[in-house]
Amino acid sequence: TLTLNMESETRKHLVNPVALQNCFVKCGEGVASVLDISFVRLVISPLPEWPETTEKGFPLEFHLDRFHFQAQVSVQGHGEAWTRLGFEKILHSAGAHLRSFLSPKRIGESIIEDWRSDQIRHYHGLNESELWFDQNGSMLFSYLDAVDNTAQFIITMSDAKGPLKVGKLLRKDYIELGNIEQELPLIPLTDRETYAKLGECRDVVTNFRPTGQMEYNLKQRLLKVISEHLYSTSRKVEMAQPRPPSRPSVSLPVEGP
Repeated sequence: TLTLNMESETRKHLVNPVALQNCFVKCGEGVASVLDISFVRLVISPLPEWPETTEKGFPLEFHLDRFHFQAQVSVQGHGEAWTRLGFEKILHSAGAHLRSFLSPKRIGESIIEDWRSDQIRHYHGLNESELWFDQNGSMLFSYLDAVDNTAQFIITMSDAKGPLKVGKLLRKDYIELGNIEQELPLIPLTDRETYAKLGECRDVVTNFRPTGQMEYNLKQRLLKVISEHLYSTSRKVEMAQPRPPSRPSVSLPVEGP
């Protein structure tokens, strides 16, 4: 899960703060600034008055530049100058507004270190994108499938020079992952699906805004392995060209003798 220390002197944001200057939320008469936001959670300045909460949370009115919508949220954590909320329920139309606002080209997406252990480092970005790697060079990069939000699209390498594996993993299985070296129950993809998804994956990584040299090196490594797999002649998928419409036959007049 994403952990943001909003009271730290060196704040790390998924979204470029400049893109959030005109973004706020309303709850009744209360107004709070949006400090950071993703597809599943947001961080705001404390509301002057908090509504009564239920198991389903409470409604919040979003004003993200020109995108206005409502969603049901719940409190996940708070500090003296920030409160973290999670999305509980959001309509398809409101979700479309959120996706439009969270275009990486618009908001300057970062991938930031979320946590680390003696063996594994973990980074987090928008659209539930996550990057794991260990001291042996094993790597796993994943993001939420935009077409099927019950699954994560995954690329993984068993070591620094190992072959790239591509597939999808159900989110319920993904959340239960214990480590990145275990055998993953990947849902296989066709060559055409793999080719399309890797292109999409490359776009996600291209728009990352590194927050340091380590993140920049990781970004370049990701782009390298994706491009090598994507443009490998042995794996290239020839996309069928649309056939031109057939012309109707025309009867030519027969000249007389």
